[in-house]
Amino acid sequence: MRRITALAALMIALLAVPVLAEVKVKVGDLAYIDGLKENQLHGFGLVVGLQGTGDSKSVLTESSLRNFLKNLGMQEDEAFSTKNTAAVLVTAKLPGFARVGDKIAVSVSSMGDAKSLEGGTLLQSQLRGADDRTYAVAQGPLTFDDAGKGKRAVKTAARIPSGAIIEREIEPEVVVDGAISLILKNWDYSEANQVIKEIEDRFPDSKPEITKGGKIRVVAPADMGLAEFIAGVEAIEITPGAKAYVVVNEHDGTIVMGGEVKLSEALVSREGVIIKIEGKKAKKGSVAHIKESSSVKDLVDSLNMIGASTRDIIAILKALKDAGALHAELVIK
Repeated sequence: MRRITALAALMIALLAVPVLAEVKVKVGDLAYIDGLKENQLHGFGLVVGLQGTGDSKSVLTESSLRNFLKNLGMQEDEAFSTKNTAAVLVTAKLPGFARVGDKIAVSVSSMGDAKSLEGGTLLQSQLRGADDRTYAVAQGPLTFDDAGKGKRAVKTAARIPSGAIIEREIEPEVVVDGAISLILKNWDYSEANQVIKEIEDRFPDSKPEITKGGKIRVVAPADMGLAEFIAGVEAIEITPGAKAYVVVNEHDGTIVMGGEVKLSEALVSREGVIIKIEGKKAKKGSVAHIKESSSVKDLVDSLNMIGASTRDIIAILKALKDAGALHAELVIK
């Protein structure tokens, strides 16, 4: 009899444990201050020092290398090989309060037909924002993430920790008309209501309210420093809303469920898989009859009992969602 993967079995065990206490989470982990956001940077670069694993015949790589040499005061008219060089895309994230001289990590990805970037060094590359202004410059030797046991390493994408230096600051506008605005990372009316009530209790003069765009506007008290006020708001703890969702990773067969996931009455048949859910008992039959208000845990327990594979479970969850019987957000990765 086949058995579900150990990871899925662990998930079932966790779902079987009753919730004994509500989890409290800080507002700072559920929301962020409007204006304090990361900004994406990107740029073009050249990686040199490769051992013949660079771009084979790339006009872009060759012309970029010629321009680089020209900027150094060197003129090269003859054709030359680019196999030790690769054209790459360089990306990074600029924090909200980054200062000139701060260092940030960058990601480097091959743009041509280079076989590997291992052993290469990124030449100085300008990183621009959405406004086409240069905010950082990147340079340095490439490093690669460990692929893990049994997995093939990707050598055409790399990182440079602290590989870019900030050259231009961004001044975020946090306080607007004497107030700050909180933005929930995942909008939920229950969470928003809790945040407003807790802020009102702790800071009576802050007048928290929901404004356009789902922002929670909070007036900064005149008798308190801004840093102290924001720290106090972020430290407030609330009970996050338990949203119903099922996340499926088809590559490794992982299934993760959150919230109170329920099923409507449905009839399921897949390659002779036989289940009938009646109360707490699962019976073998030619089809699976799922009663109304059954949970996904009941379904997975029954499928596990007859030795269904993870692939079977994923296929059934997809079919239930398509039929409107799975009352949760199904995320397929």
